[in-house]
Amino acid sequence: MKYKKIFFISPPFYSHFNPLLVLAKSFQEHGAEVTFGCSIEFKEKILEENLNFYEIDISSNKNTGTGENTVQPDTERMRLEEFFESTKKGAVETLITQSHHRKADMLYNPQELIDKIKRIDDSIDVDLYVVDILSYSVTLSLYFLGLPFVTFCPPHPNTIPREGRYFNVPKSWPEAITVNEEDLTRLKQVSTQTQREFTEVFNAIITENKSIEKISNAFSLVSEIAVIYNYFDFNAIEQNEENPKELFIGNSFQAVALDDEWLEKIETDEKIIMISLGTFLSNRKDVLEKLILSARETYPDALLIVSAGSHAEELQKHSSPNTIIEGFIPQIALMHYVDTVVFHGGCNTLTEAMYHGKEMIILPFSSDQFNIAYDIETHNLGRVLDPNNFSKEELAEAFNELETISKDNLLHWRNISRERGADYAVKKILEIE
Repeated sequence: MKYKKIFFISPPFYSHFNPLLVLAKSFQEHGAEVTFGCSIEFKEKILEENLNFYEIDISSNKNTGTGENTVQPDTERMRLEEFFESTKKGAVETLITQSHHRKADMLYNPQELIDKIKRIDDSIDVDLYVVDILSYSVTLSLYFLGLPFVTFCPPHPNTIPREGRYFNVPKSWPEAITVNEEDLTRLKQVSTQTQREFTEVFNAIITENKSIEKISNAFSLVSEIAVIYNYFDFNAIEQNEENPKELFIGNSFQAVALDDEWLEKIETDEKIIMISLGTFLSNRKDVLEKLILSARETYPDALLIVSAGSHAEELQKHSSPNTIIEGFIPQIALMHYVDTVVFHGGCNTLTEAMYHGKEMIILPFSSDQFNIAYDIETHNLGRVLDPNNFSKEELAEAFNELETISKDNLLHWRNISRERGADYAVKKILEIE
């Protein structure tokens, strides 16, 4: 086995940490010795999985469970509030805000990280590093030091812009999200500027090492060995014969059993609907409230399970024997039991829903969610609504239209998800001579 000692470097983001942890465990189960580098908040979870822990901070921005409740520096909290406000103005304003934030959020002390990773490499005999696609400073450090690494892409594959594409600009938009040409042009201009700034920072550092070449796009810098996508190969572009391999795994989560208390809560013969907007976007209390009231009007007898984050207490006025509103729900364990998932289009929830073959209604707010919503709509696997402008009638219609979803198609992608997972990618990489 060429890669015996593997070092993971994870951002302190709950939604990225979890799939990386599953991938790390798979490498260990296949015989590799794995060290998992992350901020101290995740130490306990890493040690619970019998992985070696190494403390390393690679971002000043953190999300350890519920975004707005995570302890943040004032500057990070201000950016978070600005992001939440931008989501109320629509897709383009949100993406522009995110693009403006990228340099502060994701280009964290690159020179310092180069020194940190060099110390790691000098003290631990590492054969291969695994880095999250959003950890741009880590990718830069590994490239600068000439160290072998694999890129892990938990969000949509278009997060890595291919030739001729723009960073943070959806390739295609779902029908419910209307974007005029003027706004799209503005978004592309901001994207181009952010890309230019990132790339200039990368190349200013790269020039210090005469043995490596400058790059044309910092956001497209990935491993020469393999890119692992926590997604589905909807466009048949997987390439696993030559390097860099492009591997689509379809899921990277660990199945867990639902405890007896929850089993008792969900005991019903009625339809079960899960409403979850993710760790960050659960901040949008207005959308959660509208979804609760509209879903209840459409399905008076259904069981609603709502993940409400920090707004759970404020939303308790809508709770009832058949409306469960919690700050945190055991989403992975619950997914097996629900009929329909109403969510923001986050990749983790998507892969969990697809693994179990569930009906989906997506309300995309930001980031890669528009690309994911487009894919699900295009492949007739779910329905999409504008989170800021949907009516209760439109939600009712979306629920009704789920009856037309191709069950064979959903079953097809469910089976692909179950056949793959983290083990699929790990085996491909460990086979490399």
